[in-house]
Amino acid sequence: MLCSSFLLNSQTIKVACVGDSVTFGAGIEDREENSYPQQLQERLGANYEVGNFGYSGATMLKNGHKPYWKTSQFKASQDFGPNIVIIHLGLNDQGNNNWPDHHAEFEQDYLEMIALYKNLPSKPEVMICKMTPTFSGHHWFEEGMRESFKEIQVKIEGIAEKAAVQVIDLHEPLYRFPEYFPDNLHPTKEGATVIADKVYAALTGDYGGLKLPVLYGENMVLQRNEPISFNGTANADETITVRFNNVSKTAKADVHGKWQVTFPPMPAGGPYALKFATAENSIEIKSVYIGEVWLASGQSNMDFKVREMEHAATVLKDSLNPQVFLFSMDGKVLSNKPYTEAELKECNANSYFKNSGWIPSTTENLNDFSAVAYAFAYKLQKQLGVPVGIINNAVGGAPIQSWISRESMEQHPETVSLLNDTHLHPKVDTWVAERAALNMKGLSKNGIRARHPYHPTMLFDGGVMPIRDYKIKGVIWYQGESNTEHVNLHSKLFKLLVDDWRSHFKTPELPFYYVQLSSINRPNWGEFRDSQRRLLEIPNTGMAVSLDVGHETDVHPKQKWVVGERLSKIALHKTYGVENSFSGPLLDFVNVNKNRLEVHFKHGQGLKTPGNASVNDIYIAGPDKTFVPAHSKIVNDVLQIWSPEIETPRFVRYVYSSFSNGNLVNDAGLPASTFSN
Repeated sequence: MLCSSFLLNSQTIKVACVGDSVTFGAGIEDREENSYPQQLQERLGANYEVGNFGYSGATMLKNGHKPYWKTSQFKASQDFGPNIVIIHLGLNDQGNNNWPDHHAEFEQDYLEMIALYKNLPSKPEVMICKMTPTFSGHHWFEEGMRESFKEIQVKIEGIAEKAAVQVIDLHEPLYRFPEYFPDNLHPTKEGATVIADKVYAALTGDYGGLKLPVLYGENMVLQRNEPISFNGTANADETITVRFNNVSKTAKADVHGKWQVTFPPMPAGGPYALKFATAENSIEIKSVYIGEVWLASGQSNMDFKVREMEHAATVLKDSLNPQVFLFSMDGKVLSNKPYTEAELKECNANSYFKNSGWIPSTTENLNDFSAVAYAFAYKLQKQLGVPVGIINNAVGGAPIQSWISRESMEQHPETVSLLNDTHLHPKVDTWVAERAALNMKGLSKNGIRARHPYHPTMLFDGGVMPIRDYKIKGVIWYQGESNTEHVNLHSKLFKLLVDDWRSHFKTPELPFYYVQLSSINRPNWGEFRDSQRRLLEIPNTGMAVSLDVGHETDVHPKQKWVVGERLSKIALHKTYGVENSFSGPLLDFVNVNKNRLEVHFKHGQGLKTPGNASVNDIYIAGPDKTFVPAHSKIVNDVLQIWSPEIETPRFVRYVYSSFSNGNLVNDAGLPASTFSN
């Protein structure tokens, strides 16, 4: 590694940390001990001398408002006689007083600085850094500098290539820890620790040896009929041998410690042996299966356990399936009280989820697994006859914005507002905002840096980022209870979520099948269900109706097997091409016929009500949208409605009551969705 080569020729390796206020350690308590250069010194030990040559406000641009070139630190860094130079500059160059007029000079100025250091008598190695984050709450972001920031990051990568120097990415993973940036620009001691760790690894090539992603382990299921990519980290330049199903391939870890090998697609089967080996270490997995892999996510109704569902005893006795494998990512901290100090320490992207590993679907394991997810996987396996892996990472009470990435949330003013002000925000459902405020009540007293799981992006950072390189077939989603107060905002966020996950899982048409909320006596639920129906306009989505298995007062209705089964019908039809009935009646169009409305449906074959009863919870309105109860009749799968009170009917609403006894079904017995025109 780099430092090892210097040790052969020198008793003391000098490392010059060149940069701005982030290098200097501005805002960090006890900066002389806790700035990243000092923490780096502690890691490197007595054979190294690390110099902090940071200068607050410095720009790389010579024509910037405060050029590093003119500082005493610049000269001191050269006089230091460094063997290694770490440059972290660019943050201040994004400013509107610098970038608009001088952006064309940035690359040349940076290349000149690299050359100057390289030509010092000590002939140091030079490394340059992608910038630490500027978060959306900083006034630079609000003043339109986000695009300048991105442009500089891209330029830094190009500069590294032209100058043949290594890039250290300080943006990741710090971008996933906004709690380490109280002013949205300068890291705390904890943030400086992350920087020191990244720089240490870059200098030494020590990435902690062979490590595998969170979803690797015994009984893991890999997606069939897709290229099989294994990846992980190891020390830089280490050779990794991967042996899978009696075929071996090798890879070498790059300077960032990352490696990947790819095997050709395989049909369903297993178990197969899998082994990863370096010269220093090996990891053996005895049983790997090839089949179908799905992700189940959302909030408490997706996390609702098998042991709590209706007919749980029967399921746990008669519906075990040894070809279904379970993986739980459970939130460690949920409480209706202020979090303890120990709980607050778990509230970060690295620590929040507790992972079960892949486990077979035995009675014991199923007790605490998602009922909806297991019913879905069980039905899938029975139909397809292949191993099925189901990953569950739902968190009770979580709003949708906590599952969306920061890079997506930063693109829209409405969602930027959610990022910047998480305390009792008016666009956050009241219960969610108040619960987060209560839980975090003691945060300011103990100096812990934490983020509530309900805060925007938190669950994405902790629960999606670590698994996004694992190939999945699709997503099932049950969430919305914590967003019903803001129907239109939820619709925007849902579209953002689907696009975001499809981007991160690198599958533009990733199937995304979701549950329409059930029926309960709470405000807005009818309108919310209708908004969910309209979200079917998103390509390659499907919706399972659950209003008929709701409960008037219980937000966690217990008939979860029905919901999982309905999701499986959608997946079997839309993803696997099985000819089955997979949807209840969905509004297609409405015709006006004199004083009647004729409502036409997709999936309305055999439209009926049980026992040919009157249609419940159906309303009609004229142009003024004053709704009154409607009379109804079903003729050849068309619903006719009218009222003597409405002479010129135009509008219809079905099952708009939050708790409803809606009874329209098709010949498969699948219920019609809430709808309006």
